[in-house]
Amino acid sequence: MARKRYILLTLLAVLVLGGIWGLYVGTGGPTAARPRMHVLLITLDTTRADRLGCYGYTKQTSPCLDELAKQAVQFDLAIAQAAVTPVSHASILTGLDPYRHGLRVLHGLVENRLAEEHETLAETWQKVGGQTAAFVSAFPVTAAFGLEQGFEHFDDRFPQADGKGLVSPDGTVNTDMSQRRADHTTDAAIKWLDSNADPDRPLFMWVHYWDPHDPYILPPQTVLDKFEPASQSRADILRAIYDADVFYMDANLGRLLEAFRRRGFWDNTLVIVVADHGEGLGDHDWWTHGILYQEQIHVPLIIRAPGIKGALRISSLVRTIDLMPTILEVVGVSPEFWPNMDGESLLEMMQTGRTGRQRLAYSDSVNMLTYGRPDTADKRDHKRDKLYCLMDKTHKLIYHQLEPDKTEFYNLQTDPGETTNLAASRPPALQAMMKQLEALEAFSNIMPGMTPSDLERLKKLRDLGYVQ
Repeated sequence: MARKRYILLTLLAVLVLGGIWGLYVGTGGPTAARPRMHVLLITLDTTRADRLGCYGYTKQTSPCLDELAKQAVQFDLAIAQAAVTPVSHASILTGLDPYRHGLRVLHGLVENRLAEEHETLAETWQKVGGQTAAFVSAFPVTAAFGLEQGFEHFDDRFPQADGKGLVSPDGTVNTDMSQRRADHTTDAAIKWLDSNADPDRPLFMWVHYWDPHDPYILPPQTVLDKFEPASQSRADILRAIYDADVFYMDANLGRLLEAFRRRGFWDNTLVIVVADHGEGLGDHDWWTHGILYQEQIHVPLIIRAPGIKGALRISSLVRTIDLMPTILEVVGVSPEFWPNMDGESLLEMMQTGRTGRQRLAYSDSVNMLTYGRPDTADKRDHKRDKLYCLMDKTHKLIYHQLEPDKTEFYNLQTDPGETTNLAASRPPALQAMMKQLEALEAFSNIMPGMTPSDLERLKKLRDLGYVQ
């Protein structure tokens, strides 16, 4: 009799557990963990905040984003964790600082790919039963850098998708044909949305636009005609092209938002628009990006969330690593399903408008490359040092690892343009921030040409105390 009872109880347990497991497998995760809304993440490559109307620009470059900002929370001091496309996107998609996720360089033989051990937002989304799709516009955000992880559909179709020629033998960066214009990316995203989006599965869609990055692929002439250069100098013509690229990207972003409305997703979609980094455009005598002044790491960030009051502007410092935990909290994914992240959710800030405690933002740039100067044939921007930034709303440290005597320190309240380097006087705030930076253990040992075996040998020597 006891044996029969034992068998019956065992069978009952198997049936119950089997039912639970079937529910788990059938939905990709526990029903209670499933996101309660869709997410559209739009990343704007190389887009300066101060080139958008909602951030104060006087030219009409961003009417669609300006309208979205009226329905959304706009962050006036969002800091990217890198001014290099794949590194910054890895931070956005993992919630981790670059020294933690390990994708640190655009070009090199080591630390050039997001390791599979790091869980991306798309992987978390699939784990809890959601659908994932991505549409990217240039090689630096493709599977070559590990950024496709977790996407069921990953569309990176452009003329030269292998990235050949991205970095020339002398170290000059040139994307060339490894890119596509915003209209083609938007067409692909809308076609997929209309044909493949499952209304019964919460959707996470990532759309990446590239247009402002360089003038290699231009918008239509009718768009170029809208933006007259300030003069006929090459630099002013390029700045006008940059504005036209932003305008064309914005128009296609508007098409994408309209497709979500037409599909019936809009009322239940969390929309995040953020740039991966900005652009020099001649500021600090640097044309492109890859270094750490504000025009390169201060990025636009707009979040439109159903149920959260719009037209709110928040002046507190936030980071792009804060986006992944914010998304997961807003859509209702239980924290037990979150991976470890360096970022912190912005939801309470969005709901209350209160800033809470002051955050520190970390950024770095450890790749040593040569950047072309499209404004002049006589000069290139050479980056021969590894840079690390730590900042709060008032103070900013840019540490030069290979040439520490060139380290920079600025008071952003009195010197927002970063024109007066205070490092020589070694103020107490600099020393405190330097200790905080050193405690992160973020400094990179990689050098150009280093192989994986070289890096492994260096790590062993460091473990033995031979190198710092």
